[in-house]
Amino acid sequence: MFTFTLFLSLWARIFTPMPDPGVPLIADTSNGNDFAAQVVWSESRRLTWEDFKALPDNDNPHHALTAANLAVNAKCKDGKFTYIVNCVFLPEQSWTKNNSSEKLLAHEQLHFDLTEVHARQLRRDLEALSCGTLKASLNPTVANAFKNWKAEQDAFDKACRHGLDKQEQLLWAQDITQRLHSLEMYR
Repeated sequence: MFTFTLFLSLWARIFTPMPDPGVPLIADTSNGNDFAAQVVWSESRRLTWEDFKALPDNDNPHHALTAANLAVNAKCKDGKFTYIVNCVFLPEQSWTKNNSSEKLLAHEQLHFDLTEVHARQLRRDLEALSCGTLKASLNPTVANAFKNWKAEQDAFDKACRHGLDKQEQLLWAQDITQRLHSLEMYR
């Protein structure tokens, strides 16, 4: 299962007027103040059950929950647009009821990998922006990225029935891997 977690300061900025150039346009989450413990996606660093630190939600019928996010920091300074997009896993909001299932862990890893696909797509989309187009383009670009990311996470869970349909999950895993490779230049 996947939960869609947003940094509230990001959404607050999306729906408010843009600040003056030189001021961060989207909240800087790199210092960890909003989420002290986060794991930035890495091809070499896979999730382990030790990363899932929250208490399980006993009212939730699923066996695990991966909380992940697209952490975005963008700004214009001296007429230059810069941005950082990180795919992060939030251990303090992620939980499992079954920390011995490798199949379940593989499903949760795919949620995190799919988030990285969307981080790379957002980096690609942000590359086309400039300080001159930022006011009109940044908020819709980021909002669309979050909307597409959430929709695809939901489609993934629905298609593979939260990991129960092994064949469908294998197809998704292959697709996610292929997309990560095709978006390698936006790593």
